Amino acid sequence: MWSLNPVVVKFGVGEISPLAFPVLRFGLGGLAMLAVLGVREGTLRVARRDVPLLVLTAFFGVTINQACFVYALTNTGASDVAFLGATGPLVTVFLATAIGLERLGKRHWLSALAGMVGVALIVGGGAHAGLGRTPLLGAALALGSVVCSSASALPIRSLLGRYTAWRILTYEMLAGSLLLLPFALPSLASQDFGRVSVAGWASLTYSVIFTGIVTNLLYFTAIGRVGPSRAAIFGYLQSLLGVLLAVALLGESVLPIQLVGGLVVIGSVVLSRRRAGQPRVRNWRRSGVL
Repeated sequence: MWSLNPVVVKFGVGEISPLAFPVLRFGLGGLAMLAVLGVREGTLRVARRDVPLLVLTAFFGVTINQACFVYALTNTGASDVAFLGATGPLVTVFLATAIGLERLGKRHWLSALAGMVGVALIVGGGAHAGLGRTPLLGAALALGSVVCSSASALPIRSLLGRYTAWRILTYEMLAGSLLLLPFALPSLASQDFGRVSVAGWASLTYSVIFTGIVTNLLYFTAIGRVGPSRAAIFGYLQSLLGVLLAVALLGESVLPIQLVGGLVVIGSVVLSRRRAGQPRVRNWRRSGVL
């Protein structure tokens, strides 16, 4: 679902203002989640001491991340954004290790590096996906989105010890949208929603439900079970699936070297799932993160 997101959002921001799109996407998604949360759990309460951590997660995971993401798509192609997004697993590994959250074994580092090699083969082998032809601003914004997304994943494991993925995602979406809203108000005021096509509304709907709610619930659950680094390693599959979707939807060609890169990506994910490669996750309070 996330592999299709750059293509969907690329189309959506062609009809809806780049800043208005994420505010609507996460604002509407957050309100829907709030209603479901009230019925599902019977309470909307969060401890006061956890509010700063939730706001920090929302700031990086929604506000800054989405601002970088939509403007990256307006400055470069969806395939370039998807390919650069594949650096997320390695960025997460670096950040988690740098703050002492995880101590990773050699097998996990090897799988992360192997995945990067696979991504390089996919990108370098594409006749139209070479990074040398990616506009600098779009590439910088796409990488900024990756860093923010990776940073926002780190506090989630601590919060999952006290709240469900539903509650964390609800407040992340709402808080992130509210922080972005002041910057998006001019765009919302000038947006002619009557001129948005059915396909444009379908793009927003897909982004709200599938890549806003469903994928994040799955990802938060994965973080709680295996840690942020091992969950993020599956981001490499987004590049492989992105190529397949580009072939199916955009008519792009795939070269043999890209197929080899895809096999390397799959191999890196399999390697990361081996028991011997499971990282040792440190206690958040002992590591001084909280």
